[in-house]
Amino acid sequence: MRNIILFLVSIVMLSGCSKLRPYRVDVQQGNIVDAASRAKLRLGMSKGAVNSLLGTPVLVDTFDPNTWIYAYTKQINGGRIDKKRLILKFKSNKLAQIK
Repeated sequence: MRNIILFLVSIVMLSGCSKLRPYRVDVQQGNIVDAASRAKLRLGMSKGAVNSLLGTPVLVDTFDPNTWIYAYTKQINGGRIDKKRLILKFKSNKLAQIK
C-alpha cells in the first residue's frame, strides 16, 4: 500500500514537469499612445491640453522640464519586447516639437 501511495505522489509531482514552454504573463508598461491621439497633437498646444489628451508622461527630463517623454513597452508571453517612444518639447508652455 505504501508503494502505491509513493508511486501516485511521484506521478503527481512529475506531472508538473513538462518540456512545453510555460505560460508567461504579458507585460505592458508606460503610456499607451494610440495613433488617433497622436494625430490630434498640434504644435502650439498648451501643456495642459497635451496632458488631457495623452495623460501624464512617464518621464519629464530632470534637466529640462520642457521635455516630456511618453514611453511604452510590451512583451507578450516572454517574447521580444516592443518599444515605442514619443518625445514632446515645449517652449513658453506651448508644444514646439514632436519626435
